[in-house]
Amino acid sequence: MQLQTILNKVRKFKGYVYENVTMSQDGRKLDVHIRPRKGASPRCSGCGRKGPVYDHLPKARRFEVVPLWQIAVFFVYVMRRVDCRHCKRIVVE
Repeated sequence: MQLQTILNKVRKFKGYVYENVTMSQDGRKLDVHIRPRKGASPRCSGCGRKGPVYDHLPKARRFEVVPLWQIAVFFVYVMRRVDCRHCKRIVVE
C-alpha cells in the first residue's frame, strides 16, 4: 500500500491531492507535497468564502502534522492568493 493511500484514509483534505512523498536521507522526516484539486476554489482567510485565484505565492510553505510511526511529517504547499470580492482585497487562503 502506498503512503498516499494511507494518508487519504487517515487525513483526507477535500479540495487537495497528495502529489508525492519524499523522505530525508536519515529517514526521520517525510515531506508530503500537496496541490489543489483541479477546479477547487480557494477560501478567503478573512471571511471564509470561496473566491477566484489571483496568483500563487513564490515559495512553498511547510506545515508540521502528526507524526507517523515516529517519523516527522510535513505538508509542503504553495499557498494561493484569493481575490475576495466580499472583503474587497487580495488575501492568502
